Amino acid sequence: MTVQGEDMKMKIVRWLSVILVAMTLLTGLIYEMTVWGPRRLSVETVTLSDALIPDSFEGISVLFFSDAHYNKFMDKERFSAVVTRINQLDPDIVIFGGDLFDHPSVEYPTTEIQNELMTLLASIQAPLGKYAVFGNHDLESPRTKQMVANVLQGGGFDLLVNQNIPIYNKDSAYIRLVGLDSQLLGTPDTTAAYQGVNEGEFILTLSHTPDIIDDLPTSTRWVLSGHSHGGQIRVPVFNELYTVPYARKYVSGEHLVNGIRLNISNGIGTTRWDIRLMADPQIHFYTLSAGR
Repeated sequence: MTVQGEDMKMKIVRWLSVILVAMTLLTGLIYEMTVWGPRRLSVETVTLSDALIPDSFEGISVLFFSDAHYNKFMDKERFSAVVTRINQLDPDIVIFGGDLFDHPSVEYPTTEIQNELMTLLASIQAPLGKYAVFGNHDLESPRTKQMVANVLQGGGFDLLVNQNIPIYNKDSAYIRLVGLDSQLLGTPDTTAAYQGVNEGEFILTLSHTPDIIDDLPTSTRWVLSGHSHGGQIRVPVFNELYTVPYARKYVSGEHLVNGIRLNISNGIGTTRWDIRLMADPQIHFYTLSAGR
């Protein structure tokens, strides 16, 4: 074989190697987005210190999860894994941030599916209570709103819609939980939600949509939200490829806004496409500390 022939052979080998590596990387990316990413549940573990937290709540744990989007890509097997992980963490308080079903007005869950999810929710253990708010998908129609309320309440969750509730532990001291309606398809009413709230209380606000934080009273210390899915698909440099209304200013992670701590969950489910990239399904596990 001539020198020219050897050179051509080497070029072909190099190009084939490049193509093979590119195909391997592409295959890995596809698997990451469609198989591993949507199912790789991460747990964010944080100690939250605040001088307003009562001594009786020292060490009390709060678990937050959101955006299940059941009955599309999220099924019994995947949700059961989430429930198992929640119960393994043994939280004292469990909070759900809305969007129980995925587009229920388009694909209304059968009675069997509703009962299936209700049973799974009921199996979540939390001695100091389980609480929830509506997400926008829950509010797609009066019918879906009532159905979601029935499933949540049947699963042992107290549904808060523009109202607040004290949570006690052992003595008369308490923390205050405020639940707001969704900005998208709902009607959040901060006046009603914070009625009766007293200065000096530790106030935790639950809102499906995070951008509402700009309109909240500074008496609240902490806000938990979902809705954005953390962008669901994030690309280095470009960040989120798509954002949703009322989660465009605050999309993911932790923020400090007007002295209020905002934590946004990526959620546990997916919508539109069963794809996640650099925005793993997520639950948050907080341990409260009096901070003194």
